[in-house]
Amino acid sequence: MPFLKRPGATIYYDVIAAVDGASEASFVTLINGHTRTTSDFRMMAKFFGEHGFTVILMDNRGAGRTVVENDFNLDDIALDVVSVWDHLKIDRSHLLGISMGGMIAQWVAIHYLERVQRLVLVSTCPNRTFIRDDGSYAWSDNEKQIVEKLTGYFSAGFLAGNRLLVEAMAKQMAKSARDGAFLQNSSRQMQALEDFNAMPLLSRIIAKTLILHGSEDGIVRPEAASLLAQEITGSTLKIFLGAGHLLLAERPKELYGVSLDYFEGR
Repeated sequence: MPFLKRPGATIYYDVIAAVDGASEASFVTLINGHTRTTSDFRMMAKFFGEHGFTVILMDNRGAGRTVVENDFNLDDIALDVVSVWDHLKIDRSHLLGISMGGMIAQWVAIHYLERVQRLVLVSTCPNRTFIRDDGSYAWSDNEKQIVEKLTGYFSAGFLAGNRLLVEAMAKQMAKSARDGAFLQNSSRQMQALEDFNAMPLLSRIIAKTLILHGSEDGIVRPEAASLLAQEITGSTLKIFLGAGHLLLAERPKELYGVSLDYFEGR
């Protein structure tokens, strides 16, 4: 498996090659949210690969197969993204970030202007004041508690027909919490976001930007999407009516298609 040694961490990454070959202009990098891993992106990566893109995936510090040695901040995670690009000799890439991954993607687009071709920000915000929570981001190893917390990530309509999916997610997360450093690393990730505030810097972004958000997002208030659209020059906002926070789970085909059209310039 491919790993990249970085200060304080060993980063797991993967490259999903385009079906018909790749050129420098056809890279897409996908950045996931809090505690989530590259496995969430397998179908999306396959979809982009079938349409001529080579997809770069990585587990953020504090998630999946990436190993961390100590605490970290958002700069560290953003530099991990750029370091993987450097390692793979990728000068520029399209970039899509979901939730916390969208915050990371903002930071990359702000500080590495010329490295990002087109930017897609999904279910995200410019700082944590837009995140709804009960004062704690902590997960646990109790499946019942996890199910209760996960319900806030989905729209009521989706929950009504997909309770078994939520329970399966809870079971997997509880197992991770019991078997490894999941809880500690979850806390480390949220600590890394404490000082994140892209608001004063959003106007620096030069990449063409698409902002996607669910109208029923119970985690990141939808007004965050409107503010991102207001502050990022020339950006486009699309609201997924009736959808919750996890668009990748609730509306995958629509998310894939809208993102592909944007990366292809349509």
